[in-house]
Amino acid sequence: MLIAHISDFHVFSDKPETPLVRLDAERVARRVVADLAAFAPRLDAIALTGDLTDAGSAQDYALLQDILAPLSMPVFVVPGNHDRRYALRAAFADRLPFSDSSYLNYETRIGGLKVLALDTLIEGRGDGALVPESLVWLAERLPAGGTEPALVLLHHPPFPSGIQSLDKAALTAGRSEIARLVREYRGPLTILAGHIHRPFQATWNGAHCAVAGSPAFQMALYLTPTPHEPSLVSEPYAYYVYRFEDGNVAVHTRYVYLDD
Repeated sequence: MLIAHISDFHVFSDKPETPLVRLDAERVARRVVADLAAFAPRLDAIALTGDLTDAGSAQDYALLQDILAPLSMPVFVVPGNHDRRYALRAAFADRLPFSDSSYLNYETRIGGLKVLALDTLIEGRGDGALVPESLVWLAERLPAGGTEPALVLLHHPPFPSGIQSLDKAALTAGRSEIARLVREYRGPLTILAGHIHRPFQATWNGAHCAVAGSPAFQMALYLTPTPHEPSLVSEPYAYYVYRFEDGNVAVHTRYVYLDD
């Protein structure tokens, strides 16, 4: 089974809310989607880990749906800090089994893999949180000693990148609680996130973890301890393709050149 991981499209129908977002975000998002649609063999699913749009308007999500239209496989999305819950739920309610609560958590399955999507959005803030309700929801589905292969999706990574300024704006509430759940789970576990705008992989509490890059803007690799954000960098966009088989996973990097 093949699942691609993308993130942080930041598409907008009018003008960007974030000054760093490139003005042709729609064009580059379409280029990434075209590459996903043409991938051979056919991908079984796509994980899109937040900041789907830059301002979260109904018009932004209508544009996003048009951009994603060439993808015939399931697309699993979670909200990022630039998304809006009500508009996102309305846009994807016909294809994703959102929980009945105000948070956009949901569980689904593909092949033999359990997919758990988490809502880490704090309205009006850049950092993220797993509220007690979401942690209880997750604990019921990642029980201590559980052995079923699982994929967890969220926007704000609970695992550090080492880029100090960006890690401070990642998951700032619920991190120790999710760390315990991950540590006590015994099955193959993969955690995919976004938000950092730089692709990287990590091992965290025994789980394989990764952040996908962003075609809207990319941060430079800057591991010197400093409170300052890294500068932007012009690099080919990279997304990951996960090959799941018999509880094992292989990860491949796919490059998309955004500028001619």
